[in-house]
Amino acid sequence: MDHILSPVDGSEPSYRALEVAAKLAKRLSAKHTVLAVRQYVVGRKTVADVWSDPDVKEIFKKAKEISAASGSAEAGIAECRARDVAHAIVDYAEQNHVDLIVMGASGVGALKSFVIGSVSADVLRKSVCPVMIVH
Repeated sequence: MDHILSPVDGSEPSYRALEVAAKLAKRLSAKHTVLAVRQYVVGRKTVADVWSDPDVKEIFKKAKEISAASGSAEAGIAECRARDVAHAIVDYAEQNHVDLIVMGASGVGALKSFVIGSVSADVLRKSVCPVMIVH
């Protein structure tokens, strides 16, 4: 296992998953990447980002702190913009030869499935690499 991906959205479950991924990356001497997908919504006459620039900066700041506290080498930071967060995570994983996606069971999305979040469930269904869901 050479590359572990941690999608984060600013939620506590995503940060718990990041901590697990950082420790696993350290143990396996694997590359570790933190990914923030900046979701956007399309209205009649506008396209609006769900997160502001300060939101993203804060998410990455906390991600770096968690990674450092876990004793792993500094994680790579990646950001992309998409309407479909799960699709963006899976695409990133495929394009960057990710061996494992480690993500939280639920996030900050308004709609959640009964057991795990809708994004987590979509990534589980669509991913060609293993996915670890952290509760």
